[in-house]
Amino acid sequence: MLSAIRRYGVAQALRASVPRTLQVRSTPQLLKWQPSSISSIPSLARPFHYLPATRSSASASAQLDDPVQSEIEPLREFADLQKQGLVDPQIVNTITRKMKISTMTDVQSMTLRETLKGDDVLAQAKTGTGKTLAFLIPILQNIMNNQPIGRHTRRRGRENGISAIVISPTRELAEQIAVQARMLAAGTAVMVQTAVGGSGKREGLRRIQREGCDLLIATPGRLQDILTDPMAGIKTTNVSAFVLDEADRLLDEGFAPAIMDIQSLLPDPSKVDRQTLLFSATVPAEVMHMVRRTMKPDFSFVKTVRDDEVPTHQSVPQKAVILHGNENALPAVIELVKNYQAQAKEDSSLRPFKAIVYYNSTAQVALVHEALSNLMDLMGRDRRNFLGGTRVYGIHGRLTQAQRTAAANSFRRSDSALLISSDVTARGMDFPEVTHVIQVGAPADKHTYIHRLGRTARANKTGEGWIFHSREEADTLSNMLSGLPVQYGDRSLDTAAVNMTRALDIAPSAAADIIDQVNSAMKGVDPQTKEKAYLSQMQGRGYRNKRAMIRVLNQLAVYGYQMPQPPSISPFLARKLGVDGVPGVNVSSRIPYSDMVGGERRMSRGGLGRRGSGGFGSRKFGHSFMSDRGRGPGAYGDRPSRPSFTSDQNDARRRGGDLSF
Repeated sequence: MLSAIRRYGVAQALRASVPRTLQVRSTPQLLKWQPSSISSIPSLARPFHYLPATRSSASASAQLDDPVQSEIEPLREFADLQKQGLVDPQIVNTITRKMKISTMTDVQSMTLRETLKGDDVLAQAKTGTGKTLAFLIPILQNIMNNQPIGRHTRRRGRENGISAIVISPTRELAEQIAVQARMLAAGTAVMVQTAVGGSGKREGLRRIQREGCDLLIATPGRLQDILTDPMAGIKTTNVSAFVLDEADRLLDEGFAPAIMDIQSLLPDPSKVDRQTLLFSATVPAEVMHMVRRTMKPDFSFVKTVRDDEVPTHQSVPQKAVILHGNENALPAVIELVKNYQAQAKEDSSLRPFKAIVYYNSTAQVALVHEALSNLMDLMGRDRRNFLGGTRVYGIHGRLTQAQRTAAANSFRRSDSALLISSDVTARGMDFPEVTHVIQVGAPADKHTYIHRLGRTARANKTGEGWIFHSREEADTLSNMLSGLPVQYGDRSLDTAAVNMTRALDIAPSAAADIIDQVNSAMKGVDPQTKEKAYLSQMQGRGYRNKRAMIRVLNQLAVYGYQMPQPPSISPFLARKLGVDGVPGVNVSSRIPYSDMVGGERRMSRGGLGRRGSGGFGSRKFGHSFMSDRGRGPGAYGDRPSRPSFTSDQNDARRRGGDLSF
């Protein structure tokens, strides 16, 4: 009762007036009890229970004065959890034997003792440092402690309802968490379910009602949807644990209102004591504001980033390659794969090539994946020799959840593979053994570049970052990436410098062969897919002006996409994009109907085919390329509405098309 009261009215009045003893514990590198000043933490006027490691962010730092040696020995091995009677042997055996993990990471070592006691914890740790296990272990164990599970698990799950909720910003990350949760819960009879956008709502509800649910892992929009649906039949009266994973990303993308609404639908804290856990890579003011509104006053703050630790984006080797034209990008990707594999034959210490190739739009991802699939088909029996057995997958926001999950899992399991991706995988997703991150074209901003780059060099492994860009994007890119150790002007890839608008006779023979193969494969790509990819790049990101943008894109369409001429667009769409009157734009009031739905007709007001005829990934040219007007925040359980012409954040709100990857 007291802990619940402290969350709300009384606590608000007492926070500033009642002093508290501050407990500060550092990482295993510096084990100390010490007082701390937290004045730099924004909007937080009270002291709190703070367990920092050796690095503080600009918005959440503490001064370490007069340290005193701690008498508490931190947890280091997962076997210690069983020896000390903290965690059920079944869970420990799964971690040590099936998952083959024996030693804890810092975030696990520094949080598990507190979270297993039921304390509220705010943990700051980089992605790829084991945060998922850090919150799943205490949640599962506390469910088992608080609700002993007998034989009649399904009946109990239906009667008692949900015990714990984990909220994740994306479908992919939620599904990734669910995979680990189900693995840990195997043999414990704890039932794990998901509620994410892109999957069937009714089917998911029927599964929860049929099988029961102890732990629900969800995206904000879908969770808010089912909790406010009186017909859903979801029981939350016993929710005793609430987790926000990637809290900074959740709040940065505008989910704060949805999260507060969700919490208002959970049990009254005066009746059901609830543990709240927030895990975040950064601790900006928005996160601290959420902390004040959701966590107990004596919450623990754990930091596991050292002051002298170099961030991944500062330590990973990064190279920028200037392309003769954007049409050179795909040949350059293939040459990079072949060069690395040739080195691997000479150096057995090199890991198998495994890369994520990021494009800025869903349509580009669909086109490149189709072209690479065609290329593999053209190679026939030589396909294994062509890229050394490297497999190719594609993932973007317009695929169904099942397709996205299948692609992510296949790439995750592959030893050597290329994943052609939009930004749906750029944050939070954990893909093991990624050796390269390749970005094509200038990203939306510096943060996007850094988060993409963070998919490599994880779990103490090495990695490389590459970005391919046109000359027109060079100035924009150098300004955007200022302060990062990017090596500009790399000339190691012959295909990047070839003038593909001319005969290839004077090009290096190996480069010419790759370009010929790519051109042949591109000819087999569906014309509508090419048109969509062309149009998706018309927002002018990174270009000096629209004239330069149109020149680059028209050259890409003809010499890269192997189209007879740049695609036609309607006068309305040209005005909408601000390119009407720009030299080179192929504006026509009569768009070839065969390029849309199989005939020819005069276009209506800016249309791009019949509405509702298909998704971005379908063979029909259906959805408008403009933003989804009229859809409320989180319409499909993924993201709040945010108009964007090519943004995959916008695409992720729509249902997946029928393109199978």
